[in-house]
Amino acid sequence: MKTKFKVGDTIFWYCDKEQCVHTSEVEYVNYAGAGFSDINYEVHTVCCGEKQTFFIDENDAMEKDLMQC
Repeated sequence: MKTKFKVGDTIFWYCDKEQCVHTSEVEYVNYAGAGFSDINYEVHTVCCGEKQTFFIDENDAMEKDLMQC
């Protein structure tokens, strides 16, 4: 299955909690789906003052900060 990003790539995504764009390196690519593909990227970053793990949907992941917040 082809994905937009692979392990080690840097991705950006908009964080609703902090109302800004976060960036991190992809740790794992997760595949799931029954009849359709569902891909997300597991990343670790600091959000709201603590290190957290996020699962970023492939449709939410960006190559660069396109939001400019």
